[in-house]
Amino acid sequence: MNDQTATVFLRDVRHPLLALHRSVLAHLRARHEAEFGPTSPGEFLQIVINGSAYRWLTPFSTLIAAIDDVLDDDEATADDRIGHAQAVVDMFSAGTRDPAFAEQFLPLLQDSPDIAVANGQVAQFVRGAAGK
Repeated sequence: MNDQTATVFLRDVRHPLLALHRSVLAHLRARHEAEFGPTSPGEFLQIVINGSAYRWLTPFSTLIAAIDDVLDDDEATADDRIGHAQAVVDMFSAGTRDPAFAEQFLPLLQDSPDIAVANGQVAQFVRGAAGK
């Protein structure tokens, strides 16, 4: 993958990644509220950030923030953009996916049609980038 391909990929995959992240958080919040009662968005965000039960989601959240940074930073290098693009491909490809992430994420695809659809959008971009 070259710099131009990586940059286009990151710009294209950013919104589907955000949609997937939102779907995951909405599902996790609904599940949390079913067990513990209503939680404000701010309270749930603190639970996700500070709680160990959702630590598996941190690499995904961090990757999205890093993509925003590398796309907005005029000093980001081609290697930075290529590396972030590869990180997305690795996170959403079966052979390179982190096992701790997969253990929590993959069952959500079965639990939530919204997550499955959003994941399908990301997967289309990942398949396209993996072939380049």
